[in-house]
Amino acid sequence: VSSDPEALDRELARLESRLSEPIDDDEMVAVLEAYNRTLTRLDEGGGRDPGAVIAELLSGLRLPERLWRLPVGNLSGGEKKLVAIARFLCQEPDVLLLDEPDNHLDLEAKVWLEHYLATYRGVVGLITHDRYLIDRVANEIVELEDGAVQTYPGNYSAFRRLKQERLERQLQLRELEEREYRKLKYSAEQLTQWARQNPKFATRAENQRRKLAAERERLDQTPVPVLNRRTIDVEFAAERGGTMVLHADNVSKTYDGHVVFEPFDLEIRHGERIGLIGPNGAGKTTLFRLIQQMELPSSGSLRTGTAIEVGYFAQEHESIDKSRSPIDLVRRIKPLNEQQALGFLIGFLFDRDDALRPAGELSGGEQSRLQIALLILSGANFLLLDEPSNNLDIDSVEALEEALLKFGGTILAISHDRYFLDRICTRTLALDNGVVRDYQGSFTTAQDRPDLGVPLTRDRFARVTALTRVKGAKGRKS
Repeated sequence: VSSDPEALDRELARLESRLSEPIDDDEMVAVLEAYNRTLTRLDEGGGRDPGAVIAELLSGLRLPERLWRLPVGNLSGGEKKLVAIARFLCQEPDVLLLDEPDNHLDLEAKVWLEHYLATYRGVVGLITHDRYLIDRVANEIVELEDGAVQTYPGNYSAFRRLKQERLERQLQLRELEEREYRKLKYSAEQLTQWARQNPKFATRAENQRRKLAAERERLDQTPVPVLNRRTIDVEFAAERGGTMVLHADNVSKTYDGHVVFEPFDLEIRHGERIGLIGPNGAGKTTLFRLIQQMELPSSGSLRTGTAIEVGYFAQEHESIDKSRSPIDLVRRIKPLNEQQALGFLIGFLFDRDDALRPAGELSGGEQSRLQIALLILSGANFLLLDEPSNNLDIDSVEALEEALLKFGGTILAISHDRYFLDRICTRTLALDNGVVRDYQGSFTTAQDRPDLGVPLTRDRFARVTALTRVKGAKGRKS
């Protein structure tokens, strides 16, 4: 039998089936011995070299090989998390509990992790806000809400449908119970009135009032189903700018001889919603800094169009003055009194205490909501979004998606949230190994059909054009 774990699993299943059949004692002993040998090999990792297992995990998680033998203390926070995940996975426990394992993973690593978890032999418990990951890995959803636990069979798509159906049934039942309660109340009031005129109704009236009180207490202790839960109130509004939003001409960037991207040309036009993807360290955030003139390109120029106002959502929230309160930050952008500013922030799920404390004391999710609020107030018509769905719960991400779909301006978004990219973006720019490729379509288009990407890199484009001309000339001569 092969040492491959899947082959060993199949052999165990075959032997288990054989044991369930009528066999004599000698054959049963032989089958049991074979079963124990196979089980031992499986427990030992199927005979695989531990070094090969570790290399497979680190490669899958996209930790560069040049970092594998460095002291862990020399790694960045994100790189340390990749090592921690690999170290955990190589133990192959019977029960795998993962809390947001996809944070810090680039898109290719997410796809690898998705496949790894979907084929894992043990039990996988997963906390994540990645809707694609849940959709492709989970076969049961456990939801914690309002202090109660509810389970649903199937993946995320099934969960959404089943939850909606359950809430609608509960709401119908609640309405029926409230109707019955009103009938009971009317009956109790009638009996009480009759008892005033005829004492023989007194006992029945008292019993009915007790029954009414018990039913009211039961209804009050039963949560009312909520079909549409309150989430952030997002609505972007901006003045229309020029048709040409961004023009990059022969732009390149290098750091100490390291090429971030080769010279490329790019034009972004009004109304486009573009996803910017690529491995960690490919230069996505660097491009954002160039657009905002926080850094200068090594060659070429970038310019924004007429009446273009850039708004920036920073992944690490560095665009927020952490020493100021949300109310102060709102009032710096728009002349509102304190009560008006608080009213605006309530739409982003802030209470008064949170709105008055320094922004640096807020959680990651609260800082994300604050950044979205400030972006809306800014009136920007060209949004640069760096991982906007990080730290937001799924309901808030979906509210943000709806607002971005209605937004009349232009969007360039860095995201590792594949669901977000597929829902929002109609064009995709991919950065990798210094080359910018342009895809007309969403993330899935770029992933499934990498051959459709058009290189925007100037020198490379010139070489491709020249090669095409040479081939064409040869074809005509023949």
